[in-house]
Amino acid sequence: MKSRAGWGALLVAAGVLLGSAGPVRAAPRSAAGKTSDAGLAAAAKPAPPRSLPADELAKLVSDLTGADDLKALAAAKKLGDSGAPNAADPLTDVLAVGATPPLAAEAIAALRKLHDPRTVQILTLYSGNRNVPVRLAAVRALGEINDARVVGTLIERLGDGAPDVRAAAADALATRKEKRAADRLFKLVARGDMGAAGPLGTLISPDEIPRLAELSGRVEGNVLATAFGEFVKRPDVADRLRLDVVRTVARIPGAAATAALVEYLQSIPESDTRASKDETQKLLDARK
Repeated sequence: MKSRAGWGALLVAAGVLLGSAGPVRAAPRSAAGKTSDAGLAAAAKPAPPRSLPADELAKLVSDLTGADDLKALAAAKKLGDSGAPNAADPLTDVLAVGATPPLAAEAIAALRKLHDPRTVQILTLYSGNRNVPVRLAAVRALGEINDARVVGTLIERLGDGAPDVRAAAADALATRKEKRAADRLFKLVARGDMGAAGPLGTLISPDEIPRLAELSGRVEGNVLATAFGEFVKRPDVADRLRLDVVRTVARIPGAAATAALVEYLQSIPESDTRASKDETQKLLDARK
């Protein structure tokens, strides 16, 4: 006796051979088949991170809060690497009571890996720490958290006295496509801040490009080339504007301008026939 699947196949074949007016419906899938598909879908999803066992967590907390600095640093790193949902609390606790700059930076770097919104408050506090590596770690960690509360702090850190901290804040804001940061970034670029150049290119309004071009001669060429280079790669930019920008970049001497043109050309799909693609190739050939 043929199985249901076998009969289904024969009926489909018969319909094709006889030229039936309507398609032959396939046999309904069995409940077992649906259960199997559901099982495969569940298996495809990554399992949520497990909490650290109580004894392992207790040992790490003991090392983290103990007198041995090396053990404390190692424990902080292990907590971050664990990805466990119960790993953030001991790190937050050690930061709340105060820690040496090396341990604070390591604990914050661990929190960065955990992406836990509950840590926003303590990270915001440490983003104003007087120690530059600690501030930098805090800003980078805030940038990894999907929480609107971090945006104000990141914009505030664009005024930090340390270039690396400003650059980390700028990168995080650009990644978030945070348009509110564009004005602050423009002011930094106008002062020649290289760390703000790429993020400004990501966020600047197309209407502001002529204003950016007016900085030529007042700001180092590599800063402007970097900003323009990020701008032309954006999919929301009209190609007629890209043409103007790549021609502006081609007038800037130096390796940064050449790199910006090369990167733009490499970002264009091979099948794309936009006018700025041919123009960029001609401009690059002329620079050789």
